[in-house]
Amino acid sequence: MVVLRPPVRRGMKELDKGAFTQAFPVVGLSVPTKSIGQIQKELSKDLLRMPRLRSVVDGGSSSTTHKIVLLNPEIDDKLEGASERLRQLVQENKWETVEHTINLGYEHWGADEILKAILPDPSQAPTSYEQIGHIAHMNLRDEYLEYKSLIGQVILDKSTTVKTVVNKLDTIDNTFRNFKMEVLAGDDNFVATVRENECIFRFDYSKVYWNSRLHSEHERLIKMFGSGSSICDVMAGVGPFAIPAAKQGALVWANDLNPASFNALCDNVRLNKVQARVRTFNKDGRDFIRKAFAEYYQMAKNGTLSIPPNPKKSTANKNIAAKEQDIPITSRSFDHVVMNLPAIAIEFLDAFRGIFRHIAGENDKPPNMPLIHVHCFTKSEEPEKDILLRACRALGFPEDKCTELDADVYYVRKVAPKKDMYCLSLRLPESVAYAATPT
Repeated sequence: MVVLRPPVRRGMKELDKGAFTQAFPVVGLSVPTKSIGQIQKELSKDLLRMPRLRSVVDGGSSSTTHKIVLLNPEIDDKLEGASERLRQLVQENKWETVEHTINLGYEHWGADEILKAILPDPSQAPTSYEQIGHIAHMNLRDEYLEYKSLIGQVILDKSTTVKTVVNKLDTIDNTFRNFKMEVLAGDDNFVATVRENECIFRFDYSKVYWNSRLHSEHERLIKMFGSGSSICDVMAGVGPFAIPAAKQGALVWANDLNPASFNALCDNVRLNKVQARVRTFNKDGRDFIRKAFAEYYQMAKNGTLSIPPNPKKSTANKNIAAKEQDIPITSRSFDHVVMNLPAIAIEFLDAFRGIFRHIAGENDKPPNMPLIHVHCFTKSEEPEKDILLRACRALGFPEDKCTELDADVYYVRKVAPKKDMYCLSLRLPESVAYAATPT
């Protein structure tokens, strides 16, 4: 059995591609050309599989009727390790085994194989990264920083879609959720284009927050919204919740404090042609919550709030489509609120204290209470209890009655060995919304 691995080059700091060339002996079968198709169909697991390397080669200058089929390196010349079907065909057809030499170089090895051959601890080779459009985002540990340029070049070489490799230099800024980064290899271009949930997002990754690992969480909440619902997206970023929700027929008011995120959000609204369903704001989160709820309430009360028909339900009959009218909104509250700033979003729940008492007064008919989705981190061994207690404190809701909240705590993902991300979805308690606390 032959093990195909690149030659070990521990300590290499500057990439030398020629140092990974090596010859390996493998077993082949000399078979009639007419049998090649049958072998490839029936015996694929027995064949040699390497990137940029053919498993069928010429049988030599003396043979015009035969080819050599290269076998899996785990199969020896006695066909130990081969499938029963291969053994059967060899015996029935009297195919001969032959030794063949393959020459493998840098282009044949994967990024993980190259890096494991270079770095001091092959079991910890940093080959994983988050991809944002054409950008590969790495988070290298200190012990690998002296190899960073080499690592970046290998990642760049081994991906057909990566054009820029960057390394995170510090933690996320809690205010604007971006972080400093350095280019390890490739183009110095941070403007990325990402496709997610049938939408296109374009943004400068060095100035805004985007996490491709949250794709499933984006999709989960978007499915909860539905056509005709109204969304208040407090920390909208570049629009991963707002724009898909609008595209499926929801009315969205989306806000972000970061000017770069706000500009990208506006651009993405136009790019996805949802201007009629998305209003954008560039405000502090608490200020936005109070002012957005007040304006929304008054517009709904006056009958001046409506939503265009869902474009996905439009008809092919243009005459009927032309008659479709905006749908009036009578509910005086948003249906959903999204607060996706995990480090501090839960603290912003204090903006809901007395929010409808301030807007509507005690005697006005209470609107339907919104469902608030707030993302947060926790390091607690009792995450649900920890999150509910923090939410109660921010809301001014009695801590001894936390279990009475209409709430659900949903696990999103692990962000560090002892740090998890959750989404708390809770119905705003009427006692909080009409509390005497002034806004």
